[in-house]
Amino acid sequence: MPRHFRKGVKREHHFLKGLEKPLERIAAIPGVKKVIPGRIYASDSRGFEIKVSRETRTGLKLIAKSDGSVQEVFLVVDIGDRERVRKAIEELAEEWRKC
Repeated sequence: MPRHFRKGVKREHHFLKGLEKPLERIAAIPGVKKVIPGRIYASDSRGFEIKVSRETRTGLKLIAKSDGSVQEVFLVVDIGDRERVRKAIEELAEEWRKC
């Protein structure tokens, strides 16, 4: 794996507060090849949330929200694994909401 990846997550740029461990859990889902954090935007969001936004050519796009910010996260996932990965992320997101 390239030098900026550790535990399946690209670590060349910043993460939202509290996002690193959830991304490591997402990277551990069978079928997820890479987790690539994207741009961070300011927002009026409160609390912590991760949800699947849409499919991309190479996998899935997630939106992660944490107090006052939103971050795009891209997953590299084979087309045959996408629905299973989507469901696994939804289950994890439900678990994180309860915390």
